[in-house]
Amino acid sequence: MFRRDIFDDEHIVLRKQVSDFLDMYIVPFHDAWSQNQTAPTKIWREAGAQRLLCRGLPSEFGGAQKDFRDSVIIIEEIAKRRLPGCLLFLQSDIIAPFLHQVGKPAQREKWLPKICSGQSICALAMTEAQSGSDLFSLDCSAEWDGGKFILNGVKTHISNGSTADIILVAARSKKTGLDGRPGFTLLVLEGDPVGLTREKISKSAMRALDTATLRFENIRVPKENLLGVEGMGFLNLFTFLSIERLVLSVFAQAATEAQLTELIAFCHARKTVAGTVLDFQNTQFALADLYAECAVNRTFVDQCIAGRLKAEVDPRAGCIAKLRTTETQKKVAALGVQLRGASGLSGDEGKQAIKDLTDSSAQSIWGGSSEVMRDIIGRSLANLF
Repeated sequence: MFRRDIFDDEHIVLRKQVSDFLDMYIVPFHDAWSQNQTAPTKIWREAGAQRLLCRGLPSEFGGAQKDFRDSVIIIEEIAKRRLPGCLLFLQSDIIAPFLHQVGKPAQREKWLPKICSGQSICALAMTEAQSGSDLFSLDCSAEWDGGKFILNGVKTHISNGSTADIILVAARSKKTGLDGRPGFTLLVLEGDPVGLTREKISKSAMRALDTATLRFENIRVPKENLLGVEGMGFLNLFTFLSIERLVLSVFAQAATEAQLTELIAFCHARKTVAGTVLDFQNTQFALADLYAECAVNRTFVDQCIAGRLKAEVDPRAGCIAKLRTTETQKKVAALGVQLRGASGLSGDEGKQAIKDLTDSSAQSIWGGSSEVMRDIIGRSLANLF
């Protein structure tokens, strides 16, 4: 839809490989996954076998040792097809790089090969019912006792929560951070330890994405599963969240472009007594506004991607990208229902239009809601002076 200059010929080949993989192994079955509200775990192993997981990790762990552009291509192709049951980027670009960056050598050797191969599925347990995206309000606790951490608390709306073999948990700690604020400890749970209960959540959006509530009751976690330094987890999470928000903005932007392209094509093809739907000035104005907004978002997201290639971390830019792309996606999805008229509420076309509407609402919430993004951006403005 928009001209881009961040990819080369090698990326064209990868995009074709990703497209073929998705069209063969995911697309034909995704509706059934939505009904079951989960995807089969074997799909992760298949993705690993085709080296489509953790492209940025070193080859010694099973990665392809490529830059972030490879990840962008995989994210975009999944988003274009609207396949929330196959969010490979949660594992490849959010959790695995974090474990690689913060983990000790023994931890990397133990976990990363399994993650790259798809033998292990990852989840990130941060969100709690009472605190949402507010990390400083977490109730989940990790207390040191007799050579182990005792983990207690509840996490909710955890992606891959029902099936994950490796769960990264953020919990409060008695030890404080450098700034004196409540400390955060990051622990890695493996398998199904005694005291872990998983409760699957039924959803109206992103239905194929496995989502669960996780309950931790006196789980004894060995010291070897401490990630980083006790009480210092927030400093690591700060950088991690910026990357997560960029990843989510890449996903939202690609999905928005696909939805907008389809909507324009519909309006151009749908006949009325006075011409096509696209012939009406009101339609042109509405689509022009969203096309322009989408074009600006594309330029900004690609600028953020370029910054990521240079290892630049800009928390404010990540929040701006996520805020703009997800809010634009909601506008496009809502207009998609409106301009299709009755077709936007019935048949296969209506089914997809309503799915886009509900799924886009979820994307402006996960990874930090739009209100949280505005708050972070607003509080950062004093740093301009």
